[in-house]
Amino acid sequence: MRKLNRPLPAPDALADCDHNVHVWNRRTPSQACRRLIWQNFQSMQGKFCAFCERSTEQNNGHIEHFFHKGQQPDGTTPYKHLTFSWSNLFGCCGKTTSNTCGHFKDRIGDQGPKAYNANELIKPDVENPIHYLDFLGTGLIEAKVGLSVDETKKATETIRVLNLGALNGARKKQIDIFKNELKILEEISHGLDEQELFQEMNNIKNKVQQQEYQTAVLEALF
Repeated sequence: MRKLNRPLPAPDALADCDHNVHVWNRRTPSQACRRLIWQNFQSMQGKFCAFCERSTEQNNGHIEHFFHKGQQPDGTTPYKHLTFSWSNLFGCCGKTTSNTCGHFKDRIGDQGPKAYNANELIKPDVENPIHYLDFLGTGLIEAKVGLSVDETKKATETIRVLNLGALNGARKKQIDIFKNELKILEEISHGLDEQELFQEMNNIKNKVQQQEYQTAVLEALF
């Protein structure tokens, strides 16, 4: 998870949808509107899930409502007014289901996180996740040491509610791939001048940024 910059203005077609009149379903928003939404997602987050950073595009992901548009366990719908709000939408992994991120956080029962407060989660287009989270070389994500009580709660709840721990192994595998590339670079570094070494390091960083789990790799290795 990394800081995202949400492109503005919102896709024009979203203005045609009114939560007092329309329900989010297969027909609303329209397919044309959804294509525009995904184009904006790509500008904001690339081809990766906004939360776990797995590869995510329109054909293998879903439009996630950060503040759940449906009913809460108590039967209320406190965030219905955000159903078609651009600021509430992210591109998320899993077209129909996923064991992490949006599908997990809104799953009812023992297969989900159970009770949570969305205001206690890191919203990556507003807050910088790096302020809250440590990405370790083992693939684990932890709350940073030295945070306030409220900040620690936000970090731990984000990890729990999005089930980011389920991807520890996948993150470690990716970290190990680039750890090996850095090892190879170190072995040949004696034959490079300072500028060449700097360029090779940047080449590896640029490669990382085109791959899944980029934040975990960059924070763990650089």
